[in-house]
Amino acid sequence: MNPLDIRPSAGSFESVSTIFPSVPPSAASARRFVDAALQRWDVPVDIADVAVLLTSELVTNAYRHASCDAQVSVVHRPGVVRVEVHDAGGGRVQRRPLDPGRPDGRGLNIVDALAGRWGSTTSESGTLVWFELATADRYASDR
Repeated sequence: MNPLDIRPSAGSFESVSTIFPSVPPSAASARRFVDAALQRWDVPVDIADVAVLLTSELVTNAYRHASCDAQVSVVHRPGVVRVEVHDAGGGRVQRRPLDPGRPDGRGLNIVDALAGRWGSTTSESGTLVWFELATADRYASDR
């Protein structure tokens, strides 16, 4: 099955999901995967650009901290795009204070600054980190 095959489901949403190995190039592959899905769903480019950046941060965290494959899921509902990154690692997700002397540690701060909402859960099956971005159709429905 092509990882970009859209699986329509009950309700009004579309989703795609695939697994990336725990290697640095996976962040670039995940960016392309998310971007392709969002283009297919006609998500505005400015929203897609932010989703791609935030996906890169989360996938990078998964391979750096969990050292295992990461499943990336993209869900499009009216008014919102949600991206989830799930890995089998059991580590606790926490934002670090910004330290200008360190070249790392900014990923979740970037997610926090740009996502409409984000969060994480840790369970026996691993860690799930997600973010949501409002799309233009969400604002149109609020008028």
